Amino acid sequence: MKRNRALLLAAVAAGVGAAAVGAYRATHPSDARGPITPDPGRSRRRLPDDLFDLPDDVVHHHLPTPDGGTIHAVERGQGRPLVLLHGITLRHDVWAPQFHQLADRYRLIAVDLRGHGESTPGTDGFGLPRLADDLATLLEALDLREAIVVGHSMGGMTAMQFCGQHPDALAERVAGLVFVATRAHQVLPPGVDAGARSLVVRGGQLLESGRDLPSRRILNERLVRLAFGDDPHPRAVAAVADMGQSMVPDALVPSLAGLIEHDARVALRATHTPSLVIVGTRDVLTPVPAGRHLAHLLPRSELVVLPRAGHQLMQERPADLAELIDAFVARVEGEEATVAAALDADGPVDPAQVESVGGA
Repeated sequence: MKRNRALLLAAVAAGVGAAAVGAYRATHPSDARGPITPDPGRSRRRLPDDLFDLPDDVVHHHLPTPDGGTIHAVERGQGRPLVLLHGITLRHDVWAPQFHQLADRYRLIAVDLRGHGESTPGTDGFGLPRLADDLATLLEALDLREAIVVGHSMGGMTAMQFCGQHPDALAERVAGLVFVATRAHQVLPPGVDAGARSLVVRGGQLLESGRDLPSRRILNERLVRLAFGDDPHPRAVAAVADMGQSMVPDALVPSLAGLIEHDARVALRATHTPSLVIVGTRDVLTPVPAGRHLAHLLPRSELVVLPRAGHQLMQERPADLAELIDAFVARVEGEEATVAAALDADGPVDPAQVESVGGA
């Protein structure tokens, strides 16, 4: 029986890996013929090791949710709030580079989504609707206003769900939305969607019967490496693997089930909050076509495609992300009409990489 449970988790991981490879080959056929090579157009200095360590002076919050759970978040800095939402299997500390690079001018708040890190679920369980409610709870509990919500992968989907479920809180407390490596719907390609649904159902049945799924090193560094683009820092890859291994199956299986059902297209079309969509050309989980589709759904959006970057943009391209957030805030505050206009011509992001696709 234990072997069967282990095989179930392994099959889920293998299915995700196969989907990633398939998406990579489908969207980047020329790159898929050989190994990923360094970007020949721009040399990048290796990021310092300590950039991946969360600063010691962060403030911890443990906020109660209406259903009896807790939201853990860490905070540093002052100024306009930036609420940072991570992807599935990750934690608040995946945003460590941003706590070093942005806390001198923003109030950074990185959240552990329920079932991740130190956050705990309440009686309502898991799924994107619950995560959206938690975001609304956090914004109110900390009385955040004029906030920029930055959502990566599942965190971006949480923000999308929030837009549909809590339009009043969106209008009152959120000034802008930054979607990092995420998608509006159809998280898994059609070829693996049915199989993944079946595996998740089987996993849920095991958990409901009171039998624990084993904690195994399924998300090893070799599999995690697929989430990165060119030449990632070893500390970043190791951190993502460690975060994935620390997540308990009781939270992972229902969280995956929620992602499979994700479809925010209606909510996004009705969201007129200024928005920015960022995606890397080497992202195998939420590839460029998914980012472009997301940007076209949002009425006031701009799209940035980062060459040779993967899914973990906050770890791979922290300087690019910092510059884009600053430029987006300049747009939100009316200092510049577009993100492209606010970018420094000598900065890490070329203004030509920004597309105004949603009437921004």
